[in-house]
Amino acid sequence: MLSLPFVGGCQCGAVRYRCITQPFVAYTCHCLECRHLTSSAFATLIQVPAEAFSITQGAAKFRERVADSGNRLTNAFCPGCGSALYISNAARPRVRAIHVGTLDCAADVEVSAHIWTKRRLPWVVIPHGHREFAGAGDWRPDYAQDPTRLER
Repeated sequence: MLSLPFVGGCQCGAVRYRCITQPFVAYTCHCLECRHLTSSAFATLIQVPAEAFSITQGAAKFRERVADSGNRLTNAFCPGCGSALYISNAARPRVRAIHVGTLDCAADVEVSAHIWTKRRLPWVVIPHGHREFAGAGDWRPDYAQDPTRLER
């Protein structure tokens, strides 16, 4: 559990955000786009209700792309330092996926799932007990309290 509200921001400090509720799920994505986006082996994200997330300082810049799943994603970046902040998914407009590395409390996040593992680099080890999805994740159990949030 994260202490509420939790906050975060970009590397240079120009863009800051806050969230006032617990995430639905914390997961790691191993798709090629997330690897390129983070310049790393994967991206780790938390999904939160869109209305509980707000930018408190500065303004993000946006880039749209089509995901491996076919969904249209909008990536939010700091216009100054280029830090990837969060993602909006056209398939789930009421959800924001925040990049865990931008959280001030990133060490408190407990990842429970891995998606696009068919694209996982061979040296990345997935911890025992984590859910694994070869492609996009099935988040229905994580959204049991609000299943309509997964609808368009």
